[in-house]
Amino acid sequence: KWCSNKNGTTLFIIEIVNMKQKIFDILDTLQIDYTNYEHEAVFTCDEAKWVEVPGFRVKSLLLRNKKASQFYMVVLPDSKKLDTNIIRNMFDESKLSFASPERMMEKIWLKPWSVSPFALINNTENDIKIVFDHNLKDQLIGFHPLQNDNTIVLRMTSVEHFLDNVWNEFHYHEM
Repeated sequence: KWCSNKNGTTLFIIEIVNMKQKIFDILDTLQIDYTNYEHEAVFTCDEAKWVEVPGFRVKSLLLRNKKASQFYMVVLPDSKKLDTNIIRNMFDESKLSFASPERMMEKIWLKPWSVSPFALINNTENDIKIVFDHNLKDQLIGFHPLQNDNTIVLRMTSVEHFLDNVWNEFHYHEM
């Protein structure tokens, strides 16, 4: 699969194998400063608490509307509980639910425990809107590079730059 930014510039080719390296390559191409931390694979926020990395600890959740015609990735501190009514009201949706593992694989080629904004490189339709908790703005933050045995730590301004280049709409909102 080819992926290009909103200006039509081809940034990279997506391959299923070694997606982690693809993220490193994209960040390097975009000249984004980051630090990668290798660790044991983690599958939940509780397990991740034992991984020592700087920055905000977050969870990334993929939601869908009732008809599965619109998708939303929500990123919030791992200590917060998601109120789907906030997202529902933001986008005038009648009902939201979590995307199934099958839907996640279809949209971002990932299983639930590896979701992060980096997964949007696999969303070639650019139809997933992302919402960040407003407390994350300008903060240092860590995300899995599509594999849950590493965490990339970078500034949210760098995440915004990444998203601008993969052409996905993002918002900040109080959660």
